[in-house]
Amino acid sequence: MQCDSEQGCVLPKSQQPHSAKPSHLNAADVVFVTDPICSHCWAIEPAWRRLNCNFSFTTRYIHGGLLPSWQGFGDAGNGISGPLDVIPHWQQVAAHYQQPIDPSVWRTDPITNSYILCKAALVARQLQPHRESDFVRFMREKIFLLAINLSDEQKLLACVAEFGFDVDTFQSLLHSASISSLFLREQQEMLALGARGFPSIIFLSQFPERVVGSASYVALERALLLQNNHKVKPLQLTDEQKLLRYPSWTLKEATEVLQCANQQARELLNALNFNHSIIAQGDFWQK
Repeated sequence: MQCDSEQGCVLPKSQQPHSAKPSHLNAADVVFVTDPICSHCWAIEPAWRRLNCNFSFTTRYIHGGLLPSWQGFGDAGNGISGPLDVIPHWQQVAAHYQQPIDPSVWRTDPITNSYILCKAALVARQLQPHRESDFVRFMREKIFLLAINLSDEQKLLACVAEFGFDVDTFQSLLHSASISSLFLREQQEMLALGARGFPSIIFLSQFPERVVGSASYVALERALLLQNNHKVKPLQLTDEQKLLRYPSWTLKEATEVLQCANQQARELLNALNFNHSIIAQGDFWQK
């Protein structure tokens, strides 16, 4: 494993799926290869939200699986060979991208694998496809802001209940053969698309454009517009409409989306009755 801002979190060859099958992706304008515990996927949220507030396009998420277990896992580039080694890496990502992160989970109750979280995202897709990305965001807030180990199934199911899914139905699907098969297919699709790491954002057309790592908004917009996709339409939203598209915001997300100063973002969020708190040493608002 190697993680940096240019490539994101890249899987070693030994951890990549061993066979590629033709992709059976649903029709989409963009494919976003991700993992719930990927710090660079959290870091790109401000730019990704800005793109979604400025353009209308469809996205298909692939949950590829970053951490199968700690046995044999390593990120030599960042000196990561065990849970405690993740702490300085997450601190560096938080400082560089100004997205708040509480890395204490790796000290107090380490995440043991992310495969169960990828499968949880797929269960959400099965139950309510339109809420899949919302549920992944909800999990990320628990992990990055509240330092909750969601690889602990009981804590994951508590998160599921809070989000509003039926826990018994969710748990049954989580351990089903159909979700295991779907997760394997996600990994195969990831490889078929040439994506080795997280995040990888593929803008689909006759000549697909791939953006990897914690890319800037400029890079994302350029890749989207290069496709000359007639289905991609610019949006003309007011600042208030942009903020009301999402139920929660970090300060960095709001200032990036609105292209405004910190104080203006704070005033707008407060005026729209978002509840403010300080979490992971950063400003956070939620409905």
